[in-house]
Amino acid sequence: MKYKIISILLAVWSIPMLSETRNASTGLPYLKLGVGARAIGMGEAYGALSDDASGIFYNPAGIAFSETNEVTVMHKQWAFGTTTEFLGSTVHANPFTFGFGFNSTNVNGIEIRQQPGPAQGTFGLHDLAISATASWRVDSTLSVGATAKFLYEKIYVDESNGAAFDFGICYKHSNNLAIALAVSNLGSMSRLVSDPITLPTGLRGGASFFGPLNDDFAVTFASDLLKVVHDNGVRIHAGGEISYRSQLALRAGYQIGYDAKGLSAGLGVRYSLIRFDYAFVPFSNQLGETHTFALTFNL
Repeated sequence: MKYKIISILLAVWSIPMLSETRNASTGLPYLKLGVGARAIGMGEAYGALSDDASGIFYNPAGIAFSETNEVTVMHKQWAFGTTTEFLGSTVHANPFTFGFGFNSTNVNGIEIRQQPGPAQGTFGLHDLAISATASWRVDSTLSVGATAKFLYEKIYVDESNGAAFDFGICYKHSNNLAIALAVSNLGSMSRLVSDPITLPTGLRGGASFFGPLNDDFAVTFASDLLKVVHDNGVRIHAGGEISYRSQLALRAGYQIGYDAKGLSAGLGVRYSLIRFDYAFVPFSNQLGETHTFALTFNL
């Protein structure tokens, strides 16, 4: 009975996450959820733009093209009391760039009931990924990278852990055009009680374009194709950004192939060595919306 109740509650909790994918058949759905308020505001079309600390999630090759060492902290507020925290950092040691990522999704205070009446208690659901990335800038146009991740999941008192790897490549044609390819979540997890867990292995191909409009304004456009191996269909991510003197940015994005989301929007403000980013994603089917906040420190 205990596991029946937990399974029902887990299904309820997973609604906002499973709404991310159509006909999903994989576990650990938090590994499909984007990080970084800039990336999320641009519809997660970030495979070829991943030159900041959040690039650890999208394409490990991209961080080799970042200009400074940096630290990013992110908080995402979901419906149903679900929260996601992300901490990412990059350090340059030419021709290599190293990255660290901490990604945690949690929901607490879920009531346990085996019969009508007062709850018998509460429990939480906790997912965690700790990652280490190495990226090699082969020359001024080409980089390759790899990420190793420790994965952990806890539901009530039951636990599962495992490991996964990401690989990526990024090519920049001048400073305006970039193309990239990445594969993520190659690995395995131990069973959760008696249930096997299939990781959401994904293949991402992306392109981006950056161009100045004049001395003050510049635009960025990006698009990704994303295929999760064990899910049906291909997802399309597209987004854009217009920036003013690299200090103020407005962003929008759209995603195709998802049941409950499409549009996204965001903004960014930079002051000296600090950048603040915000992203908003509304969901259909009365699933609410997400608000993502991030601070990035250039060191």
